[in-house]
Amino acid sequence: MNLNELRLKVLRKEGIGAPLFPLFWLLSVAYCGGAAFRNFLYNAGILESTSFSLPVISVGNVVAGGSGKTPLTESIYLILEEMGFSPAIVTRGYRGKEKGPIFAIDNPELFGDEASIYALKGYRTVVSKEKLKGIEFAFSKGANVAILDDGFQYRKVVPKLNIVAIDPFNPFGDGYCLPLGLLREPIKNLERADCFVVTRSNIVDRKRLESLELYLKSFRKPIFLAEQTFKFWINERFEKTEPPEEKEIDVFCGIGNPSQFVEMLIRMGYKIRNYLVFNDHHSYTREEIEKLKSLKNPVTTEKDLIKLRNSGIRAKAPVLRLDAYGLKEFIVSNIKNVERVEEEVEGDFLPSGVSTFKGESFFNRES
Repeated sequence: MNLNELRLKVLRKEGIGAPLFPLFWLLSVAYCGGAAFRNFLYNAGILESTSFSLPVISVGNVVAGGSGKTPLTESIYLILEEMGFSPAIVTRGYRGKEKGPIFAIDNPELFGDEASIYALKGYRTVVSKEKLKGIEFAFSKGANVAILDDGFQYRKVVPKLNIVAIDPFNPFGDGYCLPLGLLREPIKNLERADCFVVTRSNIVDRKRLESLELYLKSFRKPIFLAEQTFKFWINERFEKTEPPEEKEIDVFCGIGNPSQFVEMLIRMGYKIRNYLVFNDHHSYTREEIEKLKSLKNPVTTEKDLIKLRNSGIRAKAPVLRLDAYGLKEFIVSNIKNVERVEEEVEGDFLPSGVSTFKGESFFNRES
């Protein structure tokens, strides 16, 4: 049983979860209270926030994991680069050993899975456990726009834009803060957002989507509907490949919202023969790797595949593409006065359009 399965049992008061409900509820109340108090300190000016002359675009969510934040961050990066800006993604490099600030390379152990994927695709990515220092580092190396990954709860910086990803399948984390629900702070704090991007809008029931839009409109902020699709497939060497020919597949993953990944596979006509779920950002043990090697037709995610490239597992993964219609115009209109001339920079800050992924721009390939 993984952590989310335990949480759901407690939430539904099923089996072992029933006696744990009071404890989880108290912890949830305490978590929300702590988040609310912290926000009060920032709102009152007791804790200070830093502003930058160059724009910082925060991409975050109000729930823990699984909202589609990573493909949204990639989409925003490509929007900015297409418009002639020199963006850099700033991230903590979750579960990576490197403290930074430093430019990430393709090394999950040092930089974490998400930062390694960004770097592999040629996105300028700064890893820094202290995000404020990471932003300063990015600007000092020639970036003129910083994309702050998972930045909604990071109040030490005043972003030019606060973009919040909303998962239409579970937009508000079951209505409770962690650990009973998935909320990272009270829902009312969505007032800090400058816009909402509803991810996976193309695979959710229309009535559910309309209900969610109606609620989000109460915050009086722009709402953008994003479609999430599989652009193409890659193999264990991160080379472009064909989708699995056999319709029975064996799925394993350690991501925040595995059910929606599986739903997209089913919609493509695949039948799930085996389904193994691990915790988000899971580090695979030798025993688990040996078990996964026995799968006949393994399919996983990019985040998992990048940690298993030298394991001997011959798996395939679909590459996600997110298109949020109208978001490009909204972003550009809010940072249109930024100077977009490339500067000569130090270190490994790659010039616009250059990718480390087999010498090609990862998302500009044919589907």
